[in-house]
Formats: sequence, C-alpha cells, structure tokens
Amino acid sequence: MLAMEKLKKRVQAGLSNPEFVEPSYDELYTTALSETDGIVGNKDLADAFEMDIAYYRFLLLVDVSPTDTDESNYKMALGALKSAKYLKTDETTGESVTAPRVIVKARKSEY
Repeated sequence: MLAMEKLKKRVQAGLSNPEFVEPSYDELYTTALSETDGIVGNKDLADAFEMDIAYYRFLLLVDVSPTDTDESNYKMALGALKSAKYLKTDETTGESVTAPRVIVKARKSEY
C-alpha cells in the first residue's frame, strides 16, 4: 500500500492549490488509497503506476478536472495492471511473491 505522505507530495507537486495538503483532506487521501488498493488487488504493480492511479482517484474525489497527462498516466497504469502478475503468499516465509503466469489452452476433443 502506498503511503499517504507520498500521495500528498504528489498532489502538492501536481496541483498549485496548497489547500489540498491540509489535514482536513486526510480522509480523501485515505479513500483514494483505499480505492487504489481495491483496483490493484493482489497484483504486482510498480509503485509509480499505483501512484498514478491514487492521484487520479484523488483528483476525482476533490472535483478537480484531470489534465490530459493525468488521464494518459491513469490509462497507462490500468494497462500495466492488466498485464501484471498476481502475487501469492509464500507458505514458508509468509511473504508475497510473484506467482508464475499460467497459460491455459483449449483441449482437443477426444471424440
């Protein structure tokens, strides 16, 4: 999960309104991060892509129109998410590890 402080820095860099980094918006940051976790799920996605998703979700929550660049970054992150591998938990260590991709082929009919 991304840290709220990282998202605040991203918002501060992306938006010129300093009001959005005040503690009164902490609930919206938490919501944006929670939505991002729901979108990403149990996939191995780079932090930069997760940040793009969280930033976009935050912009929607505060009713700020995303720029074309923001929308492009969001779409690229979702594209990367589609091809990301699922994580699994290692039974011996309890750590998350990338699960090998399984390729399923149609079987030939025996008849």
